[in-house]
Amino acid sequence: MDDKDRGAPPDLAPPKGTTDLLPPESWRVSRLARLAMDTFAGAGYGPVDTPIFEHTEIFERGVGATSEVVGKQMYTFTDRGGRSLTLRPELTAPVVRAVLAANLQRGPLPVKLAYAGPMFRQERPQKGRYRQFYQVGIEAMGSALPAVDAEVIEIGSRFLASAGVETTLLLNSIGHVDSSCRTGYLKLLVEYLEEQRDRLAPVDAERVHTNPLRVFDSKEEATRAALEGAPYITDHLCDDCAKHFESVRTLLEDLGVGYELEPRLVRGLDYYTRTAFEFVDAGGQQGKAARLGSQNAFGGGGRYDGLAESLGGDALPGIGFALGLDRILIGAGGGPDDDVAGGPVNAYVVAIGAAAARPALSLATRLRASGLGVDLDLMGRSVKGQMKDAARSGARWAVILGDAEIASGESTLRDLTSGAESRVALEDLAGLLAP
Repeated sequence: MDDKDRGAPPDLAPPKGTTDLLPPESWRVSRLARLAMDTFAGAGYGPVDTPIFEHTEIFERGVGATSEVVGKQMYTFTDRGGRSLTLRPELTAPVVRAVLAANLQRGPLPVKLAYAGPMFRQERPQKGRYRQFYQVGIEAMGSALPAVDAEVIEIGSRFLASAGVETTLLLNSIGHVDSSCRTGYLKLLVEYLEEQRDRLAPVDAERVHTNPLRVFDSKEEATRAALEGAPYITDHLCDDCAKHFESVRTLLEDLGVGYELEPRLVRGLDYYTRTAFEFVDAGGQQGKAARLGSQNAFGGGGRYDGLAESLGGDALPGIGFALGLDRILIGAGGGPDDDVAGGPVNAYVVAIGAAAARPALSLATRLRASGLGVDLDLMGRSVKGQMKDAARSGARWAVILGDAEIASGESTLRDLTSGAESRVALEDLAGLLAP
């Protein structure tokens, strides 16, 4: 065939809003993803991988048909069998679907899963935001205890610090979708937005009755100015939601995780309930703010206690986060070092009695920060149940904390292989537990 019959050569540049990952950048992305998955594994989160495309209704029902992601950003197509499929714009809904499909919710709880992979959204390309982008994240499903919220947030904070970025944690509660506080607040918010309708950008005015919380996500200057006097949902939380949020804050303070309250933070997806959080660039040193630009969020997450039901499953409370690798690399000015350690769980902290639950979480966090893989109970189990979970986790050691141990500054260390026990000072644990 002559060259003239071949037609014009293809455009070899990647599609708009995408980029080719080649060395050395691909090595940095790979190391960062490995660091993330090792960090998550060290807290008992196992890897999960779902198809890159899903049935469209998974996102319409899960993320929300009126959300901007579903309405404007999804890559949706019809296959040759007439099925509507969508490249995944996020991974929480697919992970919950996978859990329900495999009936994991009927086994040991919480189900703790971690992921790393590409997502797809058709939005305006800008620095740190692409149409194919890479995220890492975790999901903890099955427990509604505030301790799960604290664990998830602490893990995200610690990973970002190890990746070399300085962040500020923004924290809020948006109430529960089935609670009186969310219903009452939405009524107040709609009334306020109706009064301000003439000041709202047209796209936000359309959301007043379909999805009023999403107005807080607006980037339109007119809308943001109109929201200055909007009511805060944290001023209208019911007793249960208020107590849950206060417990989350107390536990984060126990763990040394700093945060700033942001009463207008709602996140961009419809399934969020109660705890919502975001990690943003703290800036101020080494030009990091300039690197990241106006899109200053590395990622975030929150609770999604009604998501499983919206997908047709039984009630399955959950919380998780997703963090953008592209933005983390920009914020860090490179990537993590090759010698960053990480590994599976090798110790399990067992709390005897309710009074030991908070010290147990603090101890597990300190040991994880020293590079050890450590897990603990997040379901309020009995000691017998915790020991069964410790054996199931694959840990070699059970670190037992009760009133006597806490009073003496010690723990009872049990070898789960031989059953041998000894009393060990808390400050000596890290050295003894090192694999």
